[in-house]
Amino acid sequence: MALAYGGANYTPTPQAAQLKCDLALLPAWLAESGDGVVCDDERHAEWLSRQGLGVDAVPSGQLQNLQNCRIVPWGWSLPVRNVLLRKGVDACRLPSETMLTHWRELSHRRLTIAIHRRLKELLGKTLAPMPTELSSIEDVRAWAKEHPRGFLKMPWSGSGQGVYQALDVNDDYLWKWVGGALRRQQSLLCELPLDVLMDFAVEMNCLEGKTHVTGYSVFESDRHNQYACGVVDGQKELRGMIEAQYPQLPVVEQVLVTVLNELVAPHYAGVLGVDMLLYRVGAAQVGIDPCVEVNLRTTMGMVTAALGEKHGLRGRFVIEKVDSDFVPSGHLLTPHLPDTRYVAMVL
Repeated sequence: MALAYGGANYTPTPQAAQLKCDLALLPAWLAESGDGVVCDDERHAEWLSRQGLGVDAVPSGQLQNLQNCRIVPWGWSLPVRNVLLRKGVDACRLPSETMLTHWRELSHRRLTIAIHRRLKELLGKTLAPMPTELSSIEDVRAWAKEHPRGFLKMPWSGSGQGVYQALDVNDDYLWKWVGGALRRQQSLLCELPLDVLMDFAVEMNCLEGKTHVTGYSVFESDRHNQYACGVVDGQKELRGMIEAQYPQLPVVEQVLVTVLNELVAPHYAGVLGVDMLLYRVGAAQVGIDPCVEVNLRTTMGMVTAALGEKHGLRGRFVIEKVDSDFVPSGHLLTPHLPDTRYVAMVL
């Protein structure tokens, strides 16, 4: 949402701000012993101390004193940089405004088109329909009429937000949404509907100009195409789930790494996740869409991968909206307090 805004002084919606507050300790499950997670709520800090993770709660006011620490936000943006500067962090420890502006452009969904094209060149075949970027409401309307049930996606969005399936081209609300999206973000990415068998992602890290695969995640989306839950299991099991339906996964992974080494790694440093899916092709074949979306940030898939492989948990990762009467039915990953509205847990 901050990337979509584009400026340096983004103010999140009340819902986003509440989510940020309630799930502030979720990165602790990704951290190593001796790391710290920014936390200004003493109740949250007390909860974290009881989890046995060896991760400290660090008040944001102390950031300026931690000169030897590497700062790793959930995702980089100009607003995050501004917040850290206001907390007293020296600018030399942060990515420059120019760099973050470039990373924002890399995060635009049109990156998927470039990746699809390069994959086709290297593999000598098309694995899935390529997205189409359109910038006028007339072109979007013509595309939607030609491709019933197609998906319209804002260039910057996440977790299924900013995605609209054009089920009825005569729906006035659809075209109000399209008009607003084009005004705010100048274009839309249009994608053909597929008969999806499995949603999953490959989690990666770009370091010193090279892309490294760190794991896989498997997840489910709801009927609105928004993230619903993630499968928490070991990496061997998760990869086995995918390869059981698509044995050619290692070949696709290898070529995808080559493409990201060309298009992303020379310009970006940090973690990223590439969303993929398996889909039915005819009656018996299974196809793969190797690049539904690229997230140049931490992802929920990285959390589920760590929960399964590092912490040995098994089940379904969910984020639930709760009230003060909520009774946990699984393993809580974030505190539940009287004013909590969202919790993360493994069922």
